[in-house]
Amino acid sequence: MRALPVLATLLLGACFAAQVQARKNRPVPTLDPVGSWTCVVYGHPAFGDERVLLDVARDGTIRAAHERDGEISSWVALTSWYVDDATMTFTDPHSGRGYEADLTFETLGGKWRTPTLLGGWWCGRSGTDVAPKNEKAKLGTAKLQSEMLPLLPSFTATPIYPIKAIRGAKQGRAVSCFFVDAEGNVVQPEIVELSDEIFRAPILNALARSLYQALPGEEALRPGCRSFRCRLEPLAGDASVVE
Repeated sequence: MRALPVLATLLLGACFAAQVQARKNRPVPTLDPVGSWTCVVYGHPAFGDERVLLDVARDGTIRAAHERDGEISSWVALTSWYVDDATMTFTDPHSGRGYEADLTFETLGGKWRTPTLLGGWWCGRSGTDVAPKNEKAKLGTAKLQSEMLPLLPSFTATPIYPIKAIRGAKQGRAVSCFFVDAEGNVVQPEIVELSDEIFRAPILNALARSLYQALPGEEALRPGCRSFRCRLEPLAGDASVVE
């Protein structure tokens, strides 16, 4: 008759050990999202890439200012942000986008989604904590606004289609996000979406050869993203990478 209490104790101990192990395996955030961020939001078929300034506060509030037609908008409040299992989430009630970011990464960024659309966002820390005023501000009139200027390519290198991909009739898609320094060089590139590993090296090599318009004296790195479609033309026998 004592076997049942002993068995129950063993089962309880096993459950407790499993819970402890699960807590140990949970991802631990390494990135503090609090502060000002200059971001690029990509993936919307109508709007294209959007440049956004995020202000993330310690109290859970978050607000955004957008670059539109050479101006920075006034702040717009978003829903409160919270973190669960190292994943930060919040929503833009005006666009209906739900945002999430993996805080185990080195910089802020991740996916956004609506019921019908899916895209991404990528941010770099702003070089200043000065917020835009309530009224709109012209771009280029202050250091903060220079960080919001769209990236203008000076030289765009195209990835070389891998011979193995041609022989294997492989096509694919990729998105790379990166930063641009004051001299216009691409630094810290990351492949954030990739359909086949065979295209990784050519894309990174092309980014390393690309240049953007320089902003001398700019200390903050400017975020940017490029999408690639690697496709074969069966009739012409050509292979190309387009954006």
